[in-house]
Order: sequence, then C-alpha cells, then structure tokens
Amino acid sequence: MTEPVRIHRIKENWGVVLAIIFIASTLRAPLTSVGPVVDEIKQVMDINNSIAGILTTIPLIIFAIVSPLVSKVTSRLTMSRTILYSTVLLIIALYLRVAGDFNVFLIGTILLGVAIAFGNVMLPSYVKWYFPMQIGLATGIYSGTMNFTAGLGGGLSFPLSEITPIGFRLSLAFWIILAVIAIILWLPKARKGTELEKATATQYQAKKTKKVSIVKSKLAWMVALTMGFQSMIFYTVVAWVPSILVDRGLDPSTAGYLLMLNQFSQVPMTFTFPIIASKLKDQRILIVIITILFLLGFSLFFTQSLVLLVVGIIIAGLAMGACFSLCMTFFSIRARTSEGSIALSGFGQSVGYLIAAIGPFLIGYLHDATGNWVSGIIALIIMSILFFIFGYPASKQNVIEDN
Repeated sequence: MTEPVRIHRIKENWGVVLAIIFIASTLRAPLTSVGPVVDEIKQVMDINNSIAGILTTIPLIIFAIVSPLVSKVTSRLTMSRTILYSTVLLIIALYLRVAGDFNVFLIGTILLGVAIAFGNVMLPSYVKWYFPMQIGLATGIYSGTMNFTAGLGGGLSFPLSEITPIGFRLSLAFWIILAVIAIILWLPKARKGTELEKATATQYQAKKTKKVSIVKSKLAWMVALTMGFQSMIFYTVVAWVPSILVDRGLDPSTAGYLLMLNQFSQVPMTFTFPIIASKLKDQRILIVIITILFLLGFSLFFTQSLVLLVVGIIIAGLAMGACFSLCMTFFSIRARTSEGSIALSGFGQSVGYLIAAIGPFLIGYLHDATGNWVSGIIALIIMSILFFIFGYPASKQNVIEDN
C-alpha cells in the first residue's frame, strides 16, 4: 500500500521551498567553517593538534548515534515540528560554540551534531512527503544549497575572522543569521504541515500492513554503505586535500582556494543528478559515471602540474556533488512511504557517518606511517571503488518495503 498522495508542486509552493533552502543552508557550513580558523581556535582555546582534530570527528560520531533515533522523535512530534525544534537547537549550539571556553565550545559542537543529524535525516523524507511528484527537483534544490553554503563556509570563514577583534567567533556565529531566517520562514509552514501530517498519518495507519525491519533489509545496507563511502570521501577531502595539494607543490593559500573550488564545483551536479535519478527506474549508469569521475579526478592528484591539479579538483568535485545528491535521492526513492524514507535515511546516515569518521583518521595514519601523501591519494581511489561496489546494487529498481 502506498500512502495518500498530496499534489504539491514547487512552482505553487515557493514559500515552502525557500524555507527548505534556508534550513539546508545551515547543515554543512557550520562544519566547513571550522577548518580555515582552526589555528586561531587552538591558540585561543589553548588546545593541541590532537584535540583540535577531534572537533572534526565529533559531529560525525554524533550523526551516527543520533540518526537512528530521528524516526522515533518524528513519530511523536511530526516532521514539521521536528525540523523546527532541531533548527532552534542548532542556533543554541552555534551560540555555545563562541560563548565561552573550550568546554562550552565542546558542548556546542556536540549539540550542533545532534541538530544537524536531525536536519540531515528529515529533509529527504520531508521532500518525499511534500513534493511526491517532484522528488528529484526538490532534492536537487536543497542538496545544491548544502554544497554551495559548504563552499561559502570554507571560503568566508578566514576573511570573516579578520573583520573584527572577536576573530573566529564571528566566523562560527555568522550562520546563526541564516538559521534565524529559516525559523521565521518555517513557522507558518510548520503549523500547516503538522495538521496535514496528522491527517496523512491517520489515513496511512488504516492501510498499514507491516513494519519494515530496516536492519534486515539487504537494500537498506547497500544504500547505507553507499552513503558511508560517499561521506568518507567528502570528509577526507575536506580534511586532507589541502595538505595533499601543498605536498604537490602548491602554497597553503592556493590549496585553500582550490578546496573552495572543489566545493563550488559540486553544486551543478548536486542540482541536476537528483532530477535525472528520479526519472530513471534504474540508476546504475549514474553510479558508473560517478565512479569514472572519481577515479579520473583523484588520479590527477598524483601530478605536480597546477593546471592538472585544478582539473582534478573540479572533476572530483563534480563526482562528489553527484554522489552526495544521489545518496539523498536514494533515501526518497528506495522507500515507498515517508515513514520508510525516514527509517532508511536514519539508518543509512547512522551507518554512513560511522564509516565516514574513519576516513580522516585513516588518511592521517597512512601519512604518519609512510611519510608521504601518495598513500592518501591511493586511499581515495580505493574509497571510490568501494563506493561503486555498494552503489551498483543500491541503484537497482527496488524499495525497502519489498526487500
């Protein structure tokens, strides 16, 4: 049985789309804005490199812990209210990161991980529920926003820290502005959405026959592992590619700009791939295209030519954008109902971010063990192959309710 279909179209619901865009704008930038100012954070907070490295890993671990719990919370609050409350929590977390000493910063980082975990899980499910006939376009809009603002977070963080004497605190608090706008836009939608969700749930409950055992679903595991290696690649690139580029002969400033270029180059594919994926019954050809782009892009990291490194950065960015948005689309199209989508999204992101947390640590360990970054490039290529191994079966036409 499928749940009742609500014919909402994007062109008639730009208020909802705008609210989704601002929600999405807060889900990556608060994380990518840390790296460029980490040296200042270490100095002000009086922490060493090892502890500073944990700041990148903590949100990923929190994502893994919290994501499976989202469906339970949502079943009590509804999707609309869950998104609203998680955005309020995100504002509190962003404030705590800049309001005190390192202990308060750490608490803020943990709460930020909780808030973003809810947003990450909820947006694919909400899009499936609210725009069932335009899942690909709606997914492209919010995932493109996430990647674009991730690039802004990395690119604007250091310049913002130099504007005022408060330094990195302005860089990290800046995103509160977007979160406040998101809440203002979301409030009226949350009220109407909650009423509609309750009505939908009542109708669906009468037709519901069985509960999906997500852990026993082979398809759910394939989607989760695909998400895992996609996330591992993303966070490894964010953490270590600037260092790899410096090792290739670039200066740190140029390496930072190329990382921003990598983030921005993800946006076109992030927007277009969900639209293409939603129109295809079988997405295996997309997995092949993404894998080829990954292998080509990362292979160019072996060179010391600036032109080829720039080309490699762009190609890898195209692959990363397509890869991320396709995983987000899987959470919608690999489930028949919004309840199934929430369960798949929570499970997939829990497993996925647990795998992702290994990436930056693994590359750092390989560098220490070998004394060079060639091992890191090889590791990125291996991650790309593993993405293909699990992504290919995940892209076959099927839903978890039938699996």
